[in-house]
Amino acid sequence: MDLFLVVSTLKDISKIDLIGIIIGHLIFGIALTQLLDWSWLKNLMSQEEKEKMLKKYIWKDLLVDTAIISVALGLIFLISSIFI
Repeated sequence: MDLFLVVSTLKDISKIDLIGIIIGHLIFGIALTQLLDWSWLKNLMSQEEKEKMLKKYIWKDLLVDTAIISVALGLIFLISSIFI
């Protein structure tokens, strides 16, 4: 029964609605990031710990980070393609 509900909802949502929802979420995320006080983050690590961490960061870590971001973007595009 839930499948029919999803199918009928997909027919009601247009591409403009989907684009509006995505842009609205992005604007809300940026605004919330600007409104919240993130100053406590810099107190989590001392300056020496930050320098040690940056010295240990190598190109393989960059590849892993890039792969994680690519998978996340791929999932976003997969989910959005269901509605288009």
